Amino acid sequence: MLVAAALSLLPTGPFVLDRAASHLEFFVKDNRGGFTGVAPDLQAQAVVREQDGTFAADVIVGVDARSIATGSGLRDNQMRREFLQTDRYPEITFRGSVTPVEPVTQLSFRANVSGQLTIKDVTREMAFPVRVTALLDSYLIEGTTTIRMTDFTIPIPRFLIFVAEDAVQVTLKLKFRASDQK
Repeated sequence: MLVAAALSLLPTGPFVLDRAASHLEFFVKDNRGGFTGVAPDLQAQAVVREQDGTFAADVIVGVDARSIATGSGLRDNQMRREFLQTDRYPEITFRGSVTPVEPVTQLSFRANVSGQLTIKDVTREMAFPVRVTALLDSYLIEGTTTIRMTDFTIPIPRFLIFVAEDAVQVTLKLKFRASDQK
């Protein structure tokens, strides 16, 4: 009964990213502590549907790699030029799905995201957990995952005594609103 009640409250249909309420951040650890960066230019869409007594969503997320910033112009320019090669590969994309990991009995629940992440010319399968919160006409998705630079043929950054680690922790907070809203 709780499952049916919760499912009846989940909005379905097409959704777009509410850019003002969304945030994607990354952290790269290095031998000097590490640095944080953001990807301010995000685009995303999702289609949410009821499926087999629960829900599922197909998502597409695009990041303008040229917009990624760490707060250091020198580091940002080198990252874009040498590591991400944004002149040749201006966009990072993720295509996948979101599915609950347990029966949906509340409007906030755990889910798994799985799909394909493409950075530069390399596509890799990935999966990670998120928390989904269903609102009246929108969804908030929050989670953290780790990607490895070398999985995407990105050399590990080194400069003089600075040496970064391969792992990049990515934290996201994405709010999707019904696509018929402003």
